[in-house]
Amino acid sequence: MRKVGFALRAFLTKTVAGLFAVSLAHTASAHPHEWIDLTVQFKFDEEKRLIGLEQSWLFDPFFSSYVLEEFSAERPQRKRALEQAKALGPEMVSNLSQHNYLNEWTYQGASVEGIKGTFVSAKIKNRNQMELTFQIDLPQPLDLAAGDFEYSVFDPSYYIEILHADRFRPRLRGAPRGCRATIIEPEPDEDFIIYAAELDRTENSEDGLGRHFAERVVISCPL
Repeated sequence: MRKVGFALRAFLTKTVAGLFAVSLAHTASAHPHEWIDLTVQFKFDEEKRLIGLEQSWLFDPFFSSYVLEEFSAERPQRKRALEQAKALGPEMVSNLSQHNYLNEWTYQGASVEGIKGTFVSAKIKNRNQMELTFQIDLPQPLDLAAGDFEYSVFDPSYYIEILHADRFRPRLRGAPRGCRATIIEPEPDEDFIIYAAELDRTENSEDGLGRHFAERVVISCPL
């Protein structure tokens, strides 16, 4: 999963070469360089078993501006930008599948494999930000009353920082009674903070740097 930050941008824009030129034009030190505000809604079946997560990713204005050509216009048109966002959305989700949607899930302490994403919608918010919404389904339902479920969403390279949006906790409508979501804030060692601060846009971090800056969310449903 190396270079996920660059890979994520590569399939959102025209060419890797074009991306590199944009990066050099805005060179700055320290990772991360792009930001995503995350909101999550859990999906349950009629038996209150977990079947998937719907995630909305709100991209920062700079990321959005070179994803959508319309934002480069002197007077961008919201309608045209929305059309471009909707056209890109399914491809974005398809390409994210190559990186497990930047998600890492566990149930009862064991890794959850075989998840599958589906495009839901693309929107324009705050006049200059693209929001991508997609659902990630489990291969089979999980009984959260039988064990904790945990997820993290992060770019391993830490080129992109992904954090839950302020005041938007994971939504558990339809969950078993008593379920709660606990967001565990990252506490990276000082060595990782210094390392990230010394990287510039043209450098690739070691695999796994983003994990140290990722939030962990634990869903527990005590009997």
